Amino acid sequence: MRTHFVGEVALDLARLEADLATCRSLEWSEAYSDYVFGGSWKSCMLWAPGGDAGDGVVTDYAYDRSAGFTPHAERLPYLAELIRETADLDRLNFARLALVTNSVIIPHRDLLELSDLPDEARNEHRMHIPLATNDNCFFNEDNVVYRMRRGEVWFLDASRIHSVAVLTAQPRIHLMLDFVDTPGAGSFTRVAGGGVEAGIPVDRIVTRPPLGDDERADLFGVAPLLSMDTFDEVFSIVIKKHFRRDGGSDFVWDTMLELAAKSPDPAVLPHTEELRKHYTLDRSA
Repeated sequence: MRTHFVGEVALDLARLEADLATCRSLEWSEAYSDYVFGGSWKSCMLWAPGGDAGDGVVTDYAYDRSAGFTPHAERLPYLAELIRETADLDRLNFARLALVTNSVIIPHRDLLELSDLPDEARNEHRMHIPLATNDNCFFNEDNVVYRMRRGEVWFLDASRIHSVAVLTAQPRIHLMLDFVDTPGAGSFTRVAGGGVEAGIPVDRIVTRPPLGDDERADLFGVAPLLSMDTFDEVFSIVIKKHFRRDGGSDFVWDTMLELAAKSPDPAVLPHTEELRKHYTLDRSA
């Protein structure tokens, strides 16, 4: 299902803030923080196979057990109600809170590691509902940068290369729901609105100035400084540049590969090539 905006839910802000305050005291997983530069990608599992909060790694759950609310959700009554009212529970596989602060996420494709699971157990469709966000929080798919606003319902095509930038110390918290692709009646969400044809609304797209020749030259000027010791910092700079300037399709990975080829550290290029394979091509066991 390609990325598209569905509609909005009328959030009860008082109840939402109460649950968000409570959730800070719960146990959060940092299982996917290797995707992130700057901080961590934290998740709090609210619905999962077996009703088990688990470790947050989606391949570690008992898919032969029926999905249900976790003990975390029992302490967050408003968020549990929001899940019940917006999602088709018969096809819901996971629901979790995802928290990112002052970080960028490596351009990647999701679901690669789930290819061996049967259809009735494999995540295929992902829905986002932003619960706390601001104008310095961005999504990216291919070469389109856009914003999701608080209370909106979106479906994200997680099989396409995408990334995130949260360029602020304010926490960005999304409710993220994954559905299996088994036959079912109607939509995965009970929220009325646009279908796949809606796509990404024009007013959500961020217009970025083209990356100028001088800026591109300055960026490639860091190649002599690129080593295994500085790799994460340089990669973060390239990703941030992508969210602020339009350097063209595949800008981040193409730029990192070119920088790596010019690096004086011979370990950098094979490391970059291996990361690109892992994040965008093949994460099978």
